[in-house]
Amino acid sequence: MLRWVRGFVLTSSSDEKDKESNCRYEYLFWQLDRDGDGKVDIVELQEGLGKLHFSLGKDEQNDLLSAGDTNKDNQLDFEEFMQYLKNHEKKMKLAFTSLDKNHDVMGRWGGK
Repeated sequence: MLRWVRGFVLTSSSDEKDKESNCRYEYLFWQLDRDGDGKVDIVELQEGLGKLHFSLGKDEQNDLLSAGDTNKDNQLDFEEFMQYLKNHEKKMKLAFTSLDKNHDVMGRWGGK
């Protein structure tokens, strides 16, 4: 699951980079929201990720939807989607920081 998120996260924490991340998240959301109703359900998630050439198994897709769906309506609205990606971005940065002992990789993403 983290592989498909990688292209949309791991940016530095500056305001400009945060705005850039938010734009990428918004672009991804609207690519997934095929019917334009402002929510992404499991069918849209599966179809949208497939069209974007992201490879996730059904279990991973269900996990993603469940983890982000804070109001438990079986859909992700934009705010839920953004929060899910931001939370995963933080987790990925922490994981990379703990693995990157000599700081030669995280510096490229502004993680120092």
